[in-house]
Amino acid sequence: MKKKIIIGLGVFSVIFLLGGLYIITTIESATATLDNLITLHQVEILREQLLLQIKRVQADINLKNTRYARGIDTVIANVKNMEKMADGCLDCHHSEDMTLRLEHLQDDVDDYKKAISRLFTVRANVQRLEEEEDRTFRTGEELITSVNNMITMASSKLERKTQASLRDIANTKALLYALVAVLPAFTGILGFLFIRGLTHPVNVLLKATREIKSGELDHKIVGLKDEFGEVADSFNEMSQSLEESMRSIRENEKRYRLLFESAGDAIFMLEAEGEDAGRIVSANRAAADMHGYTMDELLKLNLIRDLDSQDDSSDAPERIKRMLNGEWIKAEIYHKTKDGTVFPVEVSAGLLEFMGHKYILAFDRDITERKKSEEAIIRSYIMFVTVLDNIDAIIYVADLKTYEILYINSYTRKLFGDIEGKTCWQTLQSGQYGPCAFCSNDKLLNPDGSPAAVYHWEFQNTVNGRWYEIRDSAIEWIDGRIVRMEVANDVTERRKLEETLKRAEQMKLVGEWAAGLAHEIKNSLAGIKISVEVLGAEANMPEEDKETIFRAVEEIKRIEMLLKSLLSFAKPPKLQLSGTDINEIIDKTIDFSLKRSYMKTEETEIEIVKELDAGLPRTRADAQQLQQVFMNLLLNARDAMKDGGTLTAKSYYDAKEDAIQVEISDTGEGVDDMLLEKIFQPFITTKSKGTGLGLAISKRIIEQHGGSISAGNKPGGGVIFYISLPVKHE
Repeated sequence: MKKKIIIGLGVFSVIFLLGGLYIITTIESATATLDNLITLHQVEILREQLLLQIKRVQADINLKNTRYARGIDTVIANVKNMEKMADGCLDCHHSEDMTLRLEHLQDDVDDYKKAISRLFTVRANVQRLEEEEDRTFRTGEELITSVNNMITMASSKLERKTQASLRDIANTKALLYALVAVLPAFTGILGFLFIRGLTHPVNVLLKATREIKSGELDHKIVGLKDEFGEVADSFNEMSQSLEESMRSIRENEKRYRLLFESAGDAIFMLEAEGEDAGRIVSANRAAADMHGYTMDELLKLNLIRDLDSQDDSSDAPERIKRMLNGEWIKAEIYHKTKDGTVFPVEVSAGLLEFMGHKYILAFDRDITERKKSEEAIIRSYIMFVTVLDNIDAIIYVADLKTYEILYINSYTRKLFGDIEGKTCWQTLQSGQYGPCAFCSNDKLLNPDGSPAAVYHWEFQNTVNGRWYEIRDSAIEWIDGRIVRMEVANDVTERRKLEETLKRAEQMKLVGEWAAGLAHEIKNSLAGIKISVEVLGAEANMPEEDKETIFRAVEEIKRIEMLLKSLLSFAKPPKLQLSGTDINEIIDKTIDFSLKRSYMKTEETEIEIVKELDAGLPRTRADAQQLQQVFMNLLLNARDAMKDGGTLTAKSYYDAKEDAIQVEISDTGEGVDDMLLEKIFQPFITTKSKGTGLGLAISKRIIEQHGGSISAGNKPGGGVIFYISLPVKHE
């Protein structure tokens, strides 16, 4: 059998060798000719494209400085393309004459490129710019003409060469047709002779192949001899090896299926392409349980249409597109169960290619509990921030190493602006808000870097002038950073109260000392006064001496009045409360003051204006002491208007505060703001002969009644006193 095959194949091979050599030679010749023609046509096309590109650049130059001018980036891109195409003309093999012409063309392109560069870089000289525009235009036109001539000459030669080549190919084709007609007939005769010897073994092998294809891997071929017997033995060995491989594959599939089914997360295999994109091809038991379906029901669904929420299903095509591009995506979306319940899942998915088909492998994890924890944390944070933002105190958290501000509350933001992320309080130390003591490591950290003990201090904020106290600060580790939360409470009122109490204590001591001293001086003054009056009663005393004695008596009376005021301040009398009409007291005090000679209303032309509320309620008060308060204020108003003016007394009832409001004002020069803050302190006066005790006594009397008194400068000039007395019903 082997000899027959060898002889037959030898004859057959010689025939085909000779025929093949002739065909190959003919085809190579024709192919070489066509290849040359194609190359020449490609060169011709490249030159035409170069011409078009040059015209495009020339058009860019012509449109320059018009409203249709192209951007500089477009012009540069067109010039680069022109240069690239010109360089491509030199890559092909050309004759020496053509190579020389192409080199000249390359030089012309370079000149054109330089002219364009100069055209777009000249700015200052208008005349030179116009010259460069003309030169560039002429260079471009010359270049277009040169390339056009080259294309015309090459096209003529190419046409003649193409016609000659087509005639040669037609002759060769006729010979090949004749050869093709003879060879099949001769081949058929030889084939018939050998087919009869090959049919039986081939049929046996074909039958065995069909058995293997149907899954009968244990099928064996027997009864063949010669070379077909060796093929049969190899075929039997191959089927045995294939059976062992399939057994191994089935075992591996069982293991992977076990892992697939026992996974806690949902695993899906989905269609990746076509109209069925998203259709569930395979899924594990966890996927069915998570969504409330049976396995059979789940495998009939499309994950995108049936399991994704409405919003997430609209975004699914974009996610699939990213996966088809090779991206492995991770996202948080929402799925819905069979009963319509929506729950959050964390998806990790990517492209899987199996048996030449594209699938999407997706791992879905139910993150409902994690979302609840995150929401709880967010709620806690919002509550924490809300609480801190509603505290009227400076609260901030700062890194003790870098001094970086990590958090501030709303109160702090109102004072200093948004300083989160900035270096801790260095903005304040730069002088904008004044010095502070926050950045001292001596207070915050020990030398070894550990947190220092709890501390506190007070500082004054120069933004609003108020005092703050930091006490019991908290130190924590957050994200590997040691931070400190400071709470600075406003202690301005406390400090004022402490200063007031301290001053009251001092005044108490001064009052006790002054009371004793005034008593002794008063007794001595009484003796001196009697003696001087007796001396002034002498009949034979000259009038000049009597005048001096009477002046001394007046000064003694003034000293007695001062001592009386000092005793009233040091030891104020107890209030004698009774039902009182405040308007009546004010009215009587004004009338009494008008009758006194020292008011001098006619000389100074002081106008008295009364704006007393007729509906003012009665209140329990000491009428005599309130009359003293109003008298002091009226006398101060008179003295402040030496050149005349208007004195206004006003009263009204504040129902919201349940208090009687009294305002006494003048139109004098007013009081200095620095002095205005201390005007109710003892011994503070603007009069040359004043004692400085009138307003201090008035303040004490008003406060004994549970009220308050304050003073301020009026915008138009003068001082206004505000008295607030709570209504005490009988």
